[in-house]
Amino acid sequence: MLWLGVSVVLGAAGHVLAKLGVSRAPGLLPALLQPLVWLAVLSYGLSFVAWLGFLRARPVSAAVPCAGLTYVLVVLAGVFFLGERLTPARLAGSCLVVAGVWLLAR
Repeated sequence: MLWLGVSVVLGAAGHVLAKLGVSRAPGLLPALLQPLVWLAVLSYGLSFVAWLGFLRARPVSAAVPCAGLTYVLVVLAGVFFLGERLTPARLAGSCLVVAGVWLLAR
C-alpha cells in the first residue's frame, strides 16, 4: 500500500505543479520553459515508478481503480493549495470515487 500512497501523492503533486507552471506562462509553448512544469513531469515519472511497484503485487482489475484516489487528492490539493472551492458536487463526486475504489479493490 506504500507504493500506492506514493504514486497517488506524486501524481496529484504533478497535476498541481503543472497547473501552477502553466498559469505563470503567457501561452502553451512558453509553459514548457517553466521549471514547475518540468517538476510536474518529474513527479509524474516518479509516480509511474511507484505505480509499477504497486501494480506488481496486485491484480490489475483491483489495482487500476485505486489510481482513482488521485482524483480525490487533486480536489483536496486544489482547495488547500490553489484556493479552489469545494462545491457540494465535487465533495459528492469525491465520496463516490472513494466508495467506488473501495468496492472495486475488495
